[in-house]
Amino acid sequence: MTPFRSLSLALKPDAADAQRRLEAYWQGELLDRPCVAVRAPQAGTSPPRRSLVCRGDFDIARTIAEFETWAAAMFFGGEAMPALMPNYGPDQWAAFLGARLALVPEMDTSWAAPLADAWEDLPPFSIDPRNPWWRAITDLTRSAAAVGQGRFLVSTIDTHSNLDCLAALRGPERLSTDLIDRPEAVLEALDQLDALYEPVYETLYALGRMEESGTTSWLEMWSPRRTQAVQCDFACMISREHFRRFALPYLEREIARLDHAVYHMDGPGQIRHLDDLLALDRLHTIQWVPGAGQPSAPAWVEMLRKIQKAGKGVQVLVSVEEVPQLHRQLAPEKTFYWVLDCPSRSEAQRLLDWLVANT
Repeated sequence: MTPFRSLSLALKPDAADAQRRLEAYWQGELLDRPCVAVRAPQAGTSPPRRSLVCRGDFDIARTIAEFETWAAAMFFGGEAMPALMPNYGPDQWAAFLGARLALVPEMDTSWAAPLADAWEDLPPFSIDPRNPWWRAITDLTRSAAAVGQGRFLVSTIDTHSNLDCLAALRGPERLSTDLIDRPEAVLEALDQLDALYEPVYETLYALGRMEESGTTSWLEMWSPRRTQAVQCDFACMISREHFRRFALPYLEREIARLDHAVYHMDGPGQIRHLDDLLALDRLHTIQWVPGAGQPSAPAWVEMLRKIQKAGKGVQVLVSVEEVPQLHRQLAPEKTFYWVLDCPSRSEAQRLLDWLVANT
């Protein structure tokens, strides 16, 4: 493979250093320390609160300007990258297919109204190029790539496809019974949704100029090739048998289209599916999110070590204080720390220096 050219970003002067560590990470190698993404306010600044959900008025120029104002006030430490994510929340895929979408920016999310009460009323799944949500995503991706060239990256979108999209289109309760009452119809619908995955990814990949800049996702993990967060949050509601029939084949197809796939494993309800996920050869990393009300990352170290022993990387969400606890117990070449709520650039730099000194 031809080496990826050195990254140069005005909003992250050390982007090339982060690039080298991430390229090593994807190869299962280690440079001077494990990968870590840590953002913090620049000294003397107070970054504005920024919702992860883009403006519902589709004012693209203002959306980009607000991102740049926020990013200019932030220190992107370690492997954190300044990346604008075109995003109308987790249910935007359902909106691409015609569902009504309500944005909830104060909660960084969105909600789709079920597309039809009766299964028979569901239309064939396709994306109309005139769909306002799809047009907004493509227009924002194109514009952000032009404005951000040499300054910041454009991220892939939040991809809630497979069962997550079908749950938004049907409603989670209805879909739960559909798996029992209409299994063949569910599989047919999932095939239709899966057929959209690659065209959507490749369209945004081209519009975002990602062949030139590499790719990243909401997981903060840049790749010189194709990466994405692969997920099925609905998996917490279903048995292992239903996961193997209705989720796993479609996750495997999505992963096969990527070079560096990361599975977002959200909450204890997904642990019963871990062995099936570990058996996916092309899955590179599992991100573990304990979920609300659960103990934080150090309490799950045995599971994290199990993932690493199976040959996968782990991304763990941690505080600054938790990194040293985990660093002694996890394989550094297979660990990516996503540090939350770092209060200052100086604190972020101390953490980075500590990792170099203790690796």
